[in-house]
Amino acid sequence: MTAQAGTPGVGYLILPSASVEAACSSVGGLDRFLGPDERIAGRRFRTVEDSRDYAASHVLLRLLAAHRLGLDALAAPGLNITRYCPGCGSSGHGRTVLPGMSLSLSRSHGLVMAVAGPAAASVGADVERVPSALFEGFDEYVLSPAAASVIAKTGVRERMRQWVAKEAVLKAAGVGLSVPPSAVSLVSDGNGAEALRADCPEQPLVHGFDVYPVPAISTHVAAVSAIACGPPAPRDANKVLPQARRGSLRAPSKGLNLSGA
Repeated sequence: MTAQAGTPGVGYLILPSASVEAACSSVGGLDRFLGPDERIAGRRFRTVEDSRDYAASHVLLRLLAAHRLGLDALAAPGLNITRYCPGCGSSGHGRTVLPGMSLSLSRSHGLVMAVAGPAAASVGADVERVPSALFEGFDEYVLSPAAASVIAKTGVRERMRQWVAKEAVLKAAGVGLSVPPSAVSLVSDGNGAEALRADCPEQPLVHGFDVYPVPAISTHVAAVSAIACGPPAPRDANKVLPQARRGSLRAPSKGLNLSGA
């Protein structure tokens, strides 16, 4: 199935895994929306929580893609979502794609995120829980030399914003952490205080991606990256999730805690 004209621009949705699971519970559960390979992969995790996060993130991605196509949520399992690596051409890793559309997903400690946009946008998403302390060597691994002298003096949350922004860029580029985050500088794109652009001339696949911080719950930070598409827009969970149990879910806004949604 190829993408048709539908919801324009780049859209994202961030929700607790529990909310996605609850929305799907009366229409077959999370497994109802997963492909065979996804169901198998989800059972390999050691904890129930990690397995649920994996399943919920893939389900949310499928539901957001179906919404973009103007399809009912129950059509989501039939979407031909694959992977593609722009570097080596492999279908075993790289960007998540649907013909005519670019997709990305992320998950972290009970929160899941999905992004969908036009194929040319090459979107990337990342959400992370803010830890109490960063691992040893974080600044050297994540921060560019130009930023290290300034950002290394800030708190954990601000430095984690650098991490999610760079991870979103590297996922959008399809290279992942094969390119160290410290090789990427984030500079103002001149179009807004929060919009940044990846400066990495030695890595043409990475150079020039835009990245935007987006609101998450108070314990997490998140970012969306894309090519020349303007700021991403949050989608309405009530229009994306299965109708039978939509309730009154909303995407996170600053200060909103959905952990009990």
